[in-house]
Amino acid sequence: MGSKYKHLTEQDRVFIDIMLSKRYPKAKIATILNVHPSTIYREIKRNSVKFAWETERYYYAMSAQEATIKRCRRGTKLETDKQLRQYVHDKLEAGWSPYQIEGRLKTESDGRCIISHESIYQYIYSDKKRQYLLSKYLRRKHRYRVKKGHRKSRVPQELLIGSRPESINNRSEFGHWECDLMIFKHGIKGNLITLRERTTRYLIAIKNENKKAESTAMAIIRTIGKIKPHVKSITFDQGSEFQKFGWIRECVNADIYFCDPASPQQKGSIENVNGVMRIEYPRAYNIDTESQIALNKTTNNVNNRPLKCLNYQSPSEVFRKITGSVHEN
Repeated sequence: MGSKYKHLTEQDRVFIDIMLSKRYPKAKIATILNVHPSTIYREIKRNSVKFAWETERYYYAMSAQEATIKRCRRGTKLETDKQLRQYVHDKLEAGWSPYQIEGRLKTESDGRCIISHESIYQYIYSDKKRQYLLSKYLRRKHRYRVKKGHRKSRVPQELLIGSRPESINNRSEFGHWECDLMIFKHGIKGNLITLRERTTRYLIAIKNENKKAESTAMAIIRTIGKIKPHVKSITFDQGSEFQKFGWIRECVNADIYFCDPASPQQKGSIENVNGVMRIEYPRAYNIDTESQIALNKTTNNVNNRPLKCLNYQSPSEVFRKITGSVHEN
């Protein structure tokens, strides 16, 4: 667990909200988020809310994030200095970049920095209305800005598939899974998380609300938690939806590995069964209308088909022989 101070993100607050509802100890939450326990205690104390009809205070991720944003806005130059704010607005509309505005003001003030380009960017992107009105004047007209520190997220070298033990690679040990996301055509928010055990070829499919990393991680944790003793490792690709792998690793107590970039063949088992699932769920299918119960029936059908690589036993039969049962969502 790290003891260095760290600013919590919106995703971190969603995770805290969920874990508190599941009665996770605050110290455990701190360990998973790699922050000092005092950070979690301080976050809950500062951002919990109390309703008039209640005696206790409650922590909600949305209200906590709003409260944090309001605190951050207080006292910023562009929020409080009307003349400076108008100057920045005029120059942006004239086609100046935030760097040019910073440099010009510095020149006119004998080298003293009046406002930094980063402060101008933060001012533009910290409010949805300003994002719409001002981002169109920037050279690169992005409506949204990737948060600083998240622009080049890389998987740690020690988690790449090259570090995976040979016992996983040659399928000699049970309990090692591959995971992927099946997405659908534009306009359909939902997707399917698919997990397949490498030795038995046993498949689990989970209906997922969106591609957000926190949503994906929690869906995996909720489902895999039911068969936690049978999950020793999970191999993902490097998609942004799996960025919260630390949550999964800590909650499920499993090793995590990642394929090399653009190398889907390194998790061929899951890619193969995704092709089978596409027969039932093509890209044009509206997965938002599918229930988890109906999805389970499709998954069971796939798991009950005999496979040559299993001596024509089915994945369900082999999985049941090893574990004594099959998974149920």
